[in-house]
Amino acid sequence: MRIKRVAIRNYRCLRDVDIRFDDITTFIGPNGVGKSAVLRALEWFFNGPPGGRGLTEDDVWAGAERKQISVGVEFSDLTDTDRNALGKYAAGDVQTVWLWRRWEDGSDKLSGRALTYPPFDEIRAIKGAVDRRKRYRTLTDEDPGLDLPPVKNAQELDDAMTRWEREHPELLEGTELDSDTHFFGFAGQAKMTGLFDYVFVSADLRAGEEGRDVKGSVIGRILNQAIDRSEAEEEMAELQILVNANRESIQSKHFGKQLESLSDQLTTEIEQLTMGRRVQVDSLVPELLLPQAQFQVSIQDGTARTRIDQQGHGFQRALLVTALRVLAQSAVTASDRTILLAIEEPELFQHPVQARAFAAILRKLAADTGHGVQIAYGTHSPYFLETEGFAQIRRMTREFAQGAPSVRIHSTTADDVAARLSTVLGRDQIDRRLTNMYLLNLPEALFGHAVLLVEGSTDKGVWEGCGQRLDPLKRHSVVVANVGGKDNIALAHAVLTELGVPCYAVFDGDANCKADKVEENKRKNRLLVGYLGGVPEDFPVTKVHDPYAVAHEDLETYLRSEWPDWEDARRSLITDGRGVDGKNWATYRQAAVEAILDPPAWLSDVISKVRDLCPDG
Repeated sequence: MRIKRVAIRNYRCLRDVDIRFDDITTFIGPNGVGKSAVLRALEWFFNGPPGGRGLTEDDVWAGAERKQISVGVEFSDLTDTDRNALGKYAAGDVQTVWLWRRWEDGSDKLSGRALTYPPFDEIRAIKGAVDRRKRYRTLTDEDPGLDLPPVKNAQELDDAMTRWEREHPELLEGTELDSDTHFFGFAGQAKMTGLFDYVFVSADLRAGEEGRDVKGSVIGRILNQAIDRSEAEEEMAELQILVNANRESIQSKHFGKQLESLSDQLTTEIEQLTMGRRVQVDSLVPELLLPQAQFQVSIQDGTARTRIDQQGHGFQRALLVTALRVLAQSAVTASDRTILLAIEEPELFQHPVQARAFAAILRKLAADTGHGVQIAYGTHSPYFLETEGFAQIRRMTREFAQGAPSVRIHSTTADDVAARLSTVLGRDQIDRRLTNMYLLNLPEALFGHAVLLVEGSTDKGVWEGCGQRLDPLKRHSVVVANVGGKDNIALAHAVLTELGVPCYAVFDGDANCKADKVEENKRKNRLLVGYLGGVPEDFPVTKVHDPYAVAHEDLETYLRSEWPDWEDARRSLITDGRGVDGKNWATYRQAAVEAILDPPAWLSDVISKVRDLCPDG
């Protein structure tokens, strides 16, 4: 069993989202956009409110007319064990199961989509066992072909209907039913026990607390999985019986005669007031319950042994991650159940090398166990964007609905990108370039509010310098992305657009190219301009358009011609020993910052265009 989809309605900023889940699901987006809200909604769905605190109206999306929260999860890859445990919710040959948890007016309930016989649903909805049996007999008389068995009481009625539905799957229809028993163990029979486990690691989760051997902690779960306490518990039970018996003997030995004497004295006194009754004082021996064996985790560092919470935050986080990995592996090895590790900001307190190693461990964990482990995390780190994860990104952006902030979720696949680029690049070209583009050119861009796409590193330096000078782009979370050549602009643009990242492209028209490159550049320009929504031209003139801008020849030629102060500043940097001659990103950038006069209109207009793409506009 694994999570296939999650539907969340009216939980905090999540007005109405439907999210596809993979082996690893990566949530990215600006701060406050709802990444953690998704993980916390699932925590409520599986494990109830944190710390026992129930949901309140403050948890309902601000624009909701009806104060109701709903979290639905679709499970796929059902095993025979899953089907047996879920019963009517996985009847017949259904491939997936939907379960919901809803909150309204201070109470919540569970329900699931089950295959049932509609006339039986009518019977189940009737209040009162007598009336239900009466309606059942009426149905038996009206349609003897159903061959319904006679029943004598409410239990026989329920058993008969369930058994009949199991034997006649072709007559069943899908319907949503309230859960007759809780699924996840917070009351009654836990249908999901042993099937699916959700472990949420919040950004503020303390490894010191999770490192204690207590119920529900990560270490506690690991110890329950890894340590066989059965024989020890049997011996402790025998000891408990012996201790309690000895306590009775000791109390009888020391208190028996004293209590008997006291009883006689009290009886004599009470007989002066009333006859026929005796006062008896006996020794009370409360049962002594020996606690379960517990274990302690500490850190040996040289000759010193310390508690977990006395270690640095980075080590605590690393230990917690290691513990989760052990928990996941032991849980899957021990049974058929699935565990989903949901981690808020996995990069927290990790230096870059450690963050990369952590990302690789998580991916290996999800891949090695054959769907036994799923991973979901919300991250701000490009280190968690890996080759295999392109289609697993869920980028979240803010929008407004009914006057209240809401969330939109973007995702894409290589097929989606190829469809968008069908007039520009062939599928083989896309497949060859996509991994490098995703891993080398766009990791930072995926986290930006808007992106300026440029051809090369020196272009990036110039535009970053202009942005710092005119309107600090970093203040608006604008990223200048070097895509590695004009051939890659359309691909980068398609990936970012599919994931909901506003982007603006700047490229050279290359009108000054060599003769043997003229036809090739004409073709490239026409295809790229057409893709970006312009009128295809062989060699576009220097101009700023809404979705893109072009330098007729190339950026450096334009700078030397239209912004000579930039060239003067570049030479001055080289002369002063603060710059490097030739094409150098840092020198080009600093020259744009230190030039005496401001950039000309074409440059400043591009900065304004990309700045206007930001959501805070």
